[in-house]
Amino acid sequence: MNQIEHMRHIRAMLDLRSDTSTLPTPEMWKAMSEAEVGDGGRVDLTGRGEDPTVMELEALAAKMTGKDDSIFMPTGSLANHVALYATAKHGDHVLVEEKSHIYINEKFDFLPEFGNKIPVTYHLTPDFQIDLSEIKRLLDCNEVKVLCIENTHNYSSGTCLTPETTANVCELAHRYGVHVHLDGARVFNAAIALGCDVKELTQPVDSLMFCISKGLCAPVGSLLCGNTEFIRKAQIVRKIVGTLMRQAGVVAAAGIVALKENIDRLATDHANASYLGELLGSISNVTFDKKADQSNFVYLNVTPTGLNAQEVTNALRKRGLLVSKMTDDSIRFATHRDVSKQDVERAAEITKAYFSELKFNQCDFT
Repeated sequence: MNQIEHMRHIRAMLDLRSDTSTLPTPEMWKAMSEAEVGDGGRVDLTGRGEDPTVMELEALAAKMTGKDDSIFMPTGSLANHVALYATAKHGDHVLVEEKSHIYINEKFDFLPEFGNKIPVTYHLTPDFQIDLSEIKRLLDCNEVKVLCIENTHNYSSGTCLTPETTANVCELAHRYGVHVHLDGARVFNAAIALGCDVKELTQPVDSLMFCISKGLCAPVGSLLCGNTEFIRKAQIVRKIVGTLMRQAGVVAAAGIVALKENIDRLATDHANASYLGELLGSISNVTFDKKADQSNFVYLNVTPTGLNAQEVTNALRKRGLLVSKMTDDSIRFATHRDVSKQDVERAAEITKAYFSELKFNQCDFT
C-alpha cells in the first residue's frame, strides 16, 4: 500500500481523533470558488495587504470578539507565537497553565534556542477554573509580562472558563500591568457550552487567537485579535517570520462562511459528545469524569486496564476506530460536523466491545 492509498484507507475509518478532521461544507466550496482575491503580501503602511476577502474576514473576526482589529494567520500555533513575540522578549516570564496547549504542545516560545521565554506555571481548580489567589501569589513573586489562558481547555477534556473567571483573572492581571492572551482555539465552543455571547469571554483579554479550521469546518486558518497597537506589532512579527500570505482570500472565504453559518451548529457536536460519554460511562475498567463533559471532547483514563494510552489507541485502530492518545494514560474522542449520532453509537460499540474483551482476557480463572 503506497502513501496515498494509506491515507485513503485512514479516511475510510471512523475518525474521532480531532475536530481538525472536518471537511469544508458545500457553502464553503462555493464561496472559495467565487472569492475575490488580491496580493495579501503587498502591505501598505498600516500593515494591510490587498486581498479584499481577507480584509472582510479580519473585520468580521474583530467585530465578533469585540476587538479593534485582527489578522488572518495560517495556524493557531503560529498566531500564539506571534502574540507572545509581540508582547514579550527573550527572558521575560510568561504565566501559563501547567497543561495548556501553548506550554505542552507548542513549546516553541519556551525553548532556550527559540523563544526563550521563562514559563511560570499555574493550575486549574477541581472545577476547571482559575484560582485567583494562586495567580496573585505568582504575580507577586515574579515579574510576569504575559498571562496565558485557554478556553476551551484541551487537556481538561474541553472544559470552559466562565465569563466571571475570565473577567476576574484579567482584572487582577491588569492591576499588575500584565498582558492577558487567550488561546481561544475553540472559544466559540465555550460560548455555546456556556450559553453566552463570545464577547463575554474575549472582551476582557488583551489579545486572543481562535481557529476556524476545527469545529467551524474551514479548511485552514486562525484569527489573531486585539487592539490596534497590538495588531500592528503582530503584523510586523508576522512579516519577520515569513508568514504573509498572497491570494489567501480563497481560504478566507471559507472562514467567513464558518463565522456566519457554523457557530450555532457546534451545539450538535456537544450533544453528540455528551451522548458518547453516556454510552461509554458503563465501561468498568476505565475512568471518565462526567463533570468534564462540557463541549465536544470525551476523555477516558485507561490506567485501570494496566495498558498505556498508545496501546489502547493502537488496538482501537485495528478495529476501525481512530482516537487520539493525549497523555500516557488518557485517550480522547472528539465529535464534529462529520461525526453523526450513528457514528457515535458505532464508536461506543467498538470501544465497549474492546474493553469488555480486554477485561475478560485479564480475568484470573485459577
